[in-house]
Amino acid sequence: MATILYPDGRHSEVKPANGTDFKLDELSKIVGGHIEIIPTRDGRIMVLNEEGKLLDLPRNEQAELLVDLMTPEKLAEMKRLYGDSLIIASDPDEPDYIAGTVLVCEDYEVR
Repeated sequence: MATILYPDGRHSEVKPANGTDFKLDELSKIVGGHIEIIPTRDGRIMVLNEEGKLLDLPRNEQAELLVDLMTPEKLAEMKRLYGDSLIIASDPDEPDYIAGTVLVCEDYEVR
């Protein structure tokens, strides 16, 4: 069983349409676009809209609690360890966040 986490704090339990695993079209419909998959702290996966921030989707604070986001402290430690070889894809002065509706499930539930 998987959980959909909405930006407004609601959540709902869902099962794949075929009873075993979510297909790409189901995942895209849940998150409202192209999917991105990231690991959660507890070993599950989170499926989110890969363009959520670009589309200015609302922040999903309950989803953020489940993942390790880049913090200024983590970034400083990485810079110390890797120096000039570190490439950062986002603005290091803006805190990272999860945008939009997400699905949290076990990795075997996505095929």
